[in-house]
Amino acid sequence: MRIFGWIILAFSLFFVGCSGDGKKELDAKTIATDTTAVGVRLAELNKLIIEKPGDAILLHERARVYIDLRKYEDALTDMQKVMSIDSTKSEYFLTMADLSFAANRTFNAKEFLEKAIVLDPENTDAMMRLAELNLIVKQYAQSVALLTKVLAKDKSNTNAWLMRGINFKENGDTTRAVSDFRSAIEADANFYDAYMQLGIIYQLRNDPIAEGYFTNAIKIKSNSEEALYGRGLWYQEQNQLDKAIQDYTTIVQLNPNNRNAHFNLGYIHQIYLKVYPEAVKHYSKAILADPKYIEAYYNRGLCNEFMGNLRDATVDFKTALTLRPVYPAAEEGLKRVSRP
Repeated sequence: MRIFGWIILAFSLFFVGCSGDGKKELDAKTIATDTTAVGVRLAELNKLIIEKPGDAILLHERARVYIDLRKYEDALTDMQKVMSIDSTKSEYFLTMADLSFAANRTFNAKEFLEKAIVLDPENTDAMMRLAELNLIVKQYAQSVALLTKVLAKDKSNTNAWLMRGINFKENGDTTRAVSDFRSAIEADANFYDAYMQLGIIYQLRNDPIAEGYFTNAIKIKSNSEEALYGRGLWYQEQNQLDKAIQDYTTIVQLNPNNRNAHFNLGYIHQIYLKVYPEAVKHYSKAILADPKYIEAYYNRGLCNEFMGNLRDATVDFKTALTLRPVYPAAEEGLKRVSRP
């Protein structure tokens, strides 16, 4: 699932006090030498806040800058001051929701967003983020209701169409999902994410229209590994092996560490073409990309077994069993290659 307004960040934000003097000194030096637009604006805000320490608008703007710089504790410190000065503005609660979400405190984020909407019922940003939060926690009906309100105000909101479609898709209603994804494309003919969602749905339906949607996505993002993989998998499932190999080869040229593309190239050469050395080459590259790729070890073991490389096959089957102790197929393989 694609996240629209928020990115789930790999950090912990704790509601703590100010940092030590050493860190402040280091930050000051960093800021002083930061000539980026964000750094320059932060320096400007620091000066203005020294002159007006109780200005909620300036503190809020600096908090947003800190969020952009991933200085979350500093942002929280500013926002605590803002809320103590003025707790009547919807956008302040929206920022508090962002910080709560970043700290993985979804309950607090939900409360802040609901308060933002109470203060400003027309705040579509707050509605979109609350809808997204509801989608993440699988409260589909609540998410859809909010997104429907957003779309009633603005039919050109492609992210609202996309998110509502994902709600329907996650809830098993692919008919309405398709309708919303198509509406997103009507609003923006170059909306990559909607083409991808449609490609995935029609691929699962085994409908040839899937190819066209993946192709359109590739036209928009020619280097998209996920779009190339989706189309390659479609070709593979339709036994159009040359086209599948071409798409997977393009992927590994773009990213030699794409384990899934290497695995599928190995699978095609093993199962369909019976070209075992080529299959071994690709399974080996998949393993290089992911040393814990159990299925790649097992399939490579089968290829080595078929080629009579029993020692290599033994190593592969044993490695697969080390990574997955309960793996009957690998156990049987090991028994076969171990027979005198």
